[in-house]
Amino acid sequence: MSGVRAGRLVQADTAGVRAGRAVQAAKAASSNELSSTSAVGLVLAGGAILVIAGQLLRLRLRLRRERRGDADER
Repeated sequence: MSGVRAGRLVQADTAGVRAGRAVQAAKAASSNELSSTSAVGLVLAGGAILVIAGQLLRLRLRLRRERRGDADER
């Protein structure tokens, strides 16, 4: 009888571990998702980075033209 009881105890313990892992996986999946506010913030930050990069490229191009002496008069 002790063999049967031990087997059931191991099965119950294994099922409990599986359930615990499922709960942890569900919590991890939900915590990895972005809220809509965070998503909007990331989009705005990305847009700001693109604007700054564009301005730096325009400045670099203007300085290069000025060094060559062929800057257009505006």
